[in-house]
Amino acid sequence: MTSAINELEGRLGKEWTAIAKARKKTDEILARLEERVGELRDANLSVVVTGSLGRGETRDDSDADWMLIVDGPSNPDHAALSREIGRRIKEVVPKDVGPTGTFGQIVPSHDLIHYIAGTRDSNENLTRRILLLSESRAISNKIVRERVIRNVLARYVVLDRSVPSKRGRHTVPHFLLNDVFRYWRTIASDYASKMWERNRKEWGIRNIKLRFSRKLLFVWGILAALSGELWPSDEMATASNEEEYLLLLLNLIREQTDVSPLNLLAQAVQQTNDNEIADSIFSSYDHFLDVLADPIAREKLATVQFEDAPTDETYDDLRETSRKFREGITSLFFDAHPKLPKLIRDYGVF
Repeated sequence: MTSAINELEGRLGKEWTAIAKARKKTDEILARLEERVGELRDANLSVVVTGSLGRGETRDDSDADWMLIVDGPSNPDHAALSREIGRRIKEVVPKDVGPTGTFGQIVPSHDLIHYIAGTRDSNENLTRRILLLSESRAISNKIVRERVIRNVLARYVVLDRSVPSKRGRHTVPHFLLNDVFRYWRTIASDYASKMWERNRKEWGIRNIKLRFSRKLLFVWGILAALSGELWPSDEMATASNEEEYLLLLLNLIREQTDVSPLNLLAQAVQQTNDNEIADSIFSSYDHFLDVLADPIAREKLATVQFEDAPTDETYDDLRETSRKFREGITSLFFDAHPKLPKLIRDYGVF
């Protein structure tokens, strides 16, 4: 199926080669991972990848962020199975995952579904839940991933619904939108925390990712939460009662969890017919992926000293590009889109 990104390329006469190359590399790696891990079948388990693999932005030196989601009874054998999964994944993607402990772990669905907000919802649990929604792909037992996502969305959309109103049915799940904003603020604060804890080690590459791929997840979350306004289904307009309507809204948002963040953003850009915004966003992101795919440039980002930021060519180039990316998104959300400016005004602050 032709993606919204491809359609924008045709409209602008552009060729975003880094985006296409990353998408092709992702498909190759996912196919190999499914061959190695897909045979480990269990009706209650799913191996889910996130990160660059989930977003369709894989490079030659990418790692494989993954979780073993357990949607059923706990079993001591899951520990041995998790180690075997990790071994098989590493045969395909040798690079180690990050040191935070968020990935390469057994993740019970209970925590993702029941510990939303409140004192038991840790930053780690919030991160796993939002990444499951925004950038995950199952490499085994895809039904389990979808089932868990549906149950998470049931909390957000159906069970923790807004107070009924005489003004009509609610199209925006406030609870989900609040968590999307909370996640963005959390990862921004986490960046500052790691700067302090790690004495600014590899600050440059984390800063650039925050400006591009992490911000993209925030954008995906906003667009997905506003799906009922942006891409309403015909069935929603004719739903006979509130329960049916909310289930249709849940299904609509669930569909967005199978759309990559960059492609969902492209779908929103398509609704503007503004070529300048499309170029600002996607040419900038293509350049970001292109630079990260260059081992020399990536090493420079990983080693640049904080004090040298204004004079480091690689970092300064991407910082300037990230401003174009941000300006394009800002124009989309606050100026050019036929619906987003009012939606952001109505739901984004108060």
